Amino acid sequence: MSRLSPEKRKEMMQRFRSKNTFPELLIMKELRKRKIYFAKHVDTILGKPDIVFRRKKIVVFIDSDFWHGHPTRLRMPKTNLNYWKEKISKNKNRDRKVNKELKSNGWIILRFWEYDIKKNLDRCVSKILDVYFSR
Repeated sequence: MSRLSPEKRKEMMQRFRSKNTFPELLIMKELRKRKIYFAKHVDTILGKPDIVFRRKKIVVFIDSDFWHGHPTRLRMPKTNLNYWKEKISKNKNRDRKVNKELKSNGWIILRFWEYDIKKNLDRCVSKILDVYFSR
């Protein structure tokens, strides 16, 4: 049983950001430090990528372990289980569709889990730079 009332739980969940999350800001800071220019949260591109290199046709998505359903790090809430399973399943399906559509339009897609960015930022930035400089 949850210790929070449904109203408090709703209020707490509404505070989660979809833009400018801590992992996004870490990656963006490192790219700026290297004078790599990008657009962020481009809503004219399918999926609203977190980072976009338009000229190189590269998009970067930074996925939350919870909202995007990491296979091992997702901790499912104990209450309202059916809602959360369906919600996360829909998010994962949407991610797959976005990847497929962008790829068919010639975009390179990079996806990173929030945990991986927090634990090994340099490896994630290196991957972005490798793809960036190879295009």
